[in-house]
Amino acid sequence: MLLKELCDASGVSGNEAEIRQCIASHLSDCTLHTDAMGNLLAHRAGKGPKILFAAHMDEVGLIISGAEENGFLRFKTVGGINTDVILGKKVYIGAKRVPGIVGICAVHLQKKEMREASVEEENMYIDIGAASREEALSIVQLGDTAVFSSHFTLFGDNLVDAKAIDDRAGCALLLRLMQKRYHADICCAFTAQEEVGTRGAQAAAEFFHPDFAIVLESTICSDFHPTLPAAHVTTLGAGPVIPFMDRTSTPDRTLVASITSVAAKQGIPWQRKRSTRGGTDAGTISRAVEGIPTAILALPCRNLHTPTTVICMDDYENTWNLLDAWLRTFTACPKEI
Repeated sequence: MLLKELCDASGVSGNEAEIRQCIASHLSDCTLHTDAMGNLLAHRAGKGPKILFAAHMDEVGLIISGAEENGFLRFKTVGGINTDVILGKKVYIGAKRVPGIVGICAVHLQKKEMREASVEEENMYIDIGAASREEALSIVQLGDTAVFSSHFTLFGDNLVDAKAIDDRAGCALLLRLMQKRYHADICCAFTAQEEVGTRGAQAAAEFFHPDFAIVLESTICSDFHPTLPAAHVTTLGAGPVIPFMDRTSTPDRTLVASITSVAAKQGIPWQRKRSTRGGTDAGTISRAVEGIPTAILALPCRNLHTPTTVICMDDYENTWNLLDAWLRTFTACPKEI
């Protein structure tokens, strides 16, 4: 399964080589380029305005920052991670996928204030079974990145649990797009370093200089107790999410209207993101060059930025159906559709 393959691959921000190679192996009959930022850029020439589709291939994770005399490793988080969710989790470190476990002082030995506080990064360590600093640093190096050891699992009512669904689901959709033939002039950017400040997106946008862009993402889902239904940011199973604004961008209204019009004609369910929190590559792309009209199509995702992210495959397929239907009906710039 393509999505499983992509989610299982490693690619912490700034170290995307493995996932980039994995994605590139599925691309053929198109022009490929890897730029200095680490973006993987694909182009298939066609008619009409140039459309950029973007999805980030990097994931949140950890980076090794030190080693103690007893062999325990110190680390820093990469991307927006709540440290409470990583305690006790298994990780793989570096290209050799050295196994490790994120640990902390046993609860029996913690003072009351430590037990009641959020887990602090400096109080945790990674145990790789080394007995000394020298042994630890003979196995891993400072600067090695670590990914969570999570198994891709289908469960419940067509749900999927895996690491890095944010945004390997978007990458999988882009690969499906490039495996089909459309008349449009299509560019795809599998961007690097999104989780640390959407750094790769600007280089990608300036390389292609598109007429407009669509960013495929995963977004916050809060459809659980005690959140009232009216306060759900998004709802799993209710279809792809089309935000009206977030922290970094205001999607182009004409472009959004062209997408929602196709959804209505095709009977494809979709939903609004009922929050302006979070940011995506759309913020950077929309400000690149002289300004690029940009919209976002996102998947609602539970447990975002944790080792166990969850999406509904119905949402995934409906996002694909909407993307495919919009491209098949595309004949000109959205302002003329």
